[in-house]
Amino acid sequence: MVVAQSGTLEPGALVGGVLLVLAGLWVGRIAVRSLGRLVTMVGTETRAVEAVEPGTVEVEGTVAPAGGEVESGLEDETAVIVEHRTQTEQRQQYANEQSNSLPRIPLPQQLTPNALNSVSAVPFYVEDDTGRVLVDGARADTSLDADAKDRERVGHQRREYSVEGRLEPGDDVYVLGQAIPAEEYTPPKRDGLLTKLLSLFGVSPTQVPASEAIDGEDLVITRDGENAEFLVSDTAEWRGWIRQVAMAVLWTVIALALVGAGGYFLLTGAGVDVAGGLGL
Repeated sequence: MVVAQSGTLEPGALVGGVLLVLAGLWVGRIAVRSLGRLVTMVGTETRAVEAVEPGTVEVEGTVAPAGGEVESGLEDETAVIVEHRTQTEQRQQYANEQSNSLPRIPLPQQLTPNALNSVSAVPFYVEDDTGRVLVDGARADTSLDADAKDRERVGHQRREYSVEGRLEPGDDVYVLGQAIPAEEYTPPKRDGLLTKLLSLFGVSPTQVPASEAIDGEDLVITRDGENAEFLVSDTAEWRGWIRQVAMAVLWTVIALALVGAGGYFLLTGAGVDVAGGLGL
């Protein structure tokens, strides 16, 4: 194949190409994390709460409050984890105004724990017939089913919906994380760049560390290390596997598309006639 050179540098295309490649690499991290989470889920055996020891653990049971809860933004309810999502739907004037159908959350937002959603969380217990163990909900990636509610209607052109998933006391729960001795637990820092940026937009979700409920506990399940896997889900383990596979496939496709588009713009900006070189 002969690559044609146009001989003209295009700074705008070069900058756009770099930004697209960087965005693709960032999105690729989501796919890698999903694959890592899936491998850890498959390779970790579910155990009874009384058998939990320090290390990577997987438990299933029932949610019990550990002294605090967060309020729902949609109903007069409380929960240990509330995952908020917002969707704006454009509609044709007067079209389907009587429709009672609930909106669908965009697939990328469904399959991105904590990245595109605002999550409020407090510590809670997972209980089964053998005992209970404390879970550091504020550090977890969440994967919750959502209850959709019509929140606001503006004119005839725009409808805005708030949607949230709630993990409430009494709900079944699946937890994958690292069990550590309670005396070794260190609360996470909340003064990072992301926290400051969210506060500028008035987004300040409640995040209560496990240290607020750790008195008398031997172990706490948390994220022990920045890249360690820590997942809280309200679905069965096998459904969690399906979610992680879907996440990995979706975000891999998006990442490859972004990197491919970025590469095209980089070559074009460098003066390479890509279309001509490919015989198009």
